[in-house]
Amino acid sequence: MTSDVLPTERPVGVPYHRVLADGERRIGRGIAALALLLGGLLGFAGALGALGAAIDAALGRTSIVAGGTEFTPVLQASTLLPVALLLPWSMLIQRWLYGVRGASLHSVAYRFRFDVFGRALFVVGPIWVVYITALVLLSPSGQAAWAVADLLAMFVVVLLLTPLQAAAEEYGFRGLAFRVAASWGRGPRTALALGVGVSSLLFALVHFSTDPWLNLYYLTFGVSLALITWRTGGVETAVVIHAVNNTLLFLLALVLHADLTDAFDRSAGAGSIGMLVPCAVLAATTAVVWLRTRGRGPALTA
Repeated sequence: MTSDVLPTERPVGVPYHRVLADGERRIGRGIAALALLLGGLLGFAGALGALGAAIDAALGRTSIVAGGTEFTPVLQASTLLPVALLLPWSMLIQRWLYGVRGASLHSVAYRFRFDVFGRALFVVGPIWVVYITALVLLSPSGQAAWAVADLLAMFVVVLLLTPLQAAAEEYGFRGLAFRVAASWGRGPRTALALGVGVSSLLFALVHFSTDPWLNLYYLTFGVSLALITWRTGGVETAVVIHAVNNTLLFLLALVLHADLTDAFDRSAGAGSIGMLVPCAVLAATTAVVWLRTRGRGPALTA
């Protein structure tokens, strides 16, 4: 579906979200890209979820997805792996529909900038450790009886797969979806508004929550990380925030022997006004990144 008129060469002097823009809005192509992104996520989740349930059944376990009451390590892995597959899937969609190399999803430098990643980890890491620890301790959940073997297996699964799951969501939503929607706008402000709005709305929708407080949090999360990606010119800082956030939440839950079935409860009433705290932290982080890049503006392709 690519053609000679698509932006196969690296554009010069454009921000991250405008790499796919070439003067033609290609709304139909963009809708196809977003449909493939979401369809892939649902397809991966369905296939690996069924496989995980079958493995648990073979092991004599009854996970919650199969109508049981157990939250198993296999269930956790089969939940994280489908999302992790969004990373290569997003690159493939961009290459196939837009003719742009998948590596461009890393940053405006068309590579993963480990220096940006390292600085973000050094600054954001300690702040998020304090913030997540305080959040978990101030919002205790019910406890569950964990077998030692399950705790060890969960620890390995969380440590290995949660960062990949978080990173893949950034490539899928703050990467591909952000760029696709931004390519529909003719002016820079319209493009930014479309990119941030559409990608954040899709990010909130795929969490399938009916709770207004949780949806506010997901929208704030999406908007904040989209703006940070725009200002920094890549997904590295957003990956750090998302990966540290999710990994710490799960690890602390394991340390406290929390009942992780609560983590899948996104029904009305599951959230509360307390969700304004993480929203405020995300807004403050975005403001700091914006102020630090105020003098030079958003990073551009070389």
